[in-house]
Amino acid sequence: MKSIVALLCVFGLFLLGCTQVTTEAPQTQQIQYVCADGRTTVTNISLCPAVTVQPTTRTLTLDEQLNICIDMPTTQQGSFEDICYMMIAAKYENTSLCRKVSTSARSQCYNTLAEVKEDATVCAEAGTYKDSCYQQYAQTSGDSSVCDKITEVSQKDSCYSNSASRSGDPTLCEKIKTSYQKDDCYSSIASRTRDITYCDKIVDSNRKQNCLQNIQGQSGTPGYK
Repeated sequence: MKSIVALLCVFGLFLLGCTQVTTEAPQTQQIQYVCADGRTTVTNISLCPAVTVQPTTRTLTLDEQLNICIDMPTTQQGSFEDICYMMIAAKYENTSLCRKVSTSARSQCYNTLAEVKEDATVCAEAGTYKDSCYQQYAQTSGDSSVCDKITEVSQKDSCYSNSASRSGDPTLCEKIKTSYQKDDCYSSIASRTRDITYCDKIVDSNRKQNCLQNIQGQSGTPGYK
């Protein structure tokens, strides 16, 4: 019996000495990073793509823009509040905003809008300022036909005279009602064209003589055309 037990012990020691026990080394887990764009994952954070942050902007409403103009200062050059309103009126081509401009600068607002829109009909909304608006538009656009829309005679004559001086068109002088402005118009045309025949159309004798002398003096020859 003792010999059997001894053999079993020896056999057990043999098994323990000959059996190889293997253990697996634990695997190292890689850390994943989520980049700032919220989509890209990397194992090295330096590999994240560059992200440009776009600033958030909001367009001001018309009322908010108009509120900015309130209480702007006035200097010797004029009212910045009026200038602000005129700029917004021009931006939106909105003639109704000219009513926010002070009365002293309202005419300029309508003039600006007519020029920006390239439309003389804007002046019809200018009320008591419409004649000056038409005259200014005729001057800036070179469209003498706009002078026809002016109701005040002296202002209309001035419009025709200025247009004739710029264009050299003597037919515009014929539309002038006021005698002295018509004489000025023909004198200007004569000087521009060096044609004494336009001096003959001048009614005032002294101004006619001055016109003839000026033209003859320019040419050095009497009757020069």
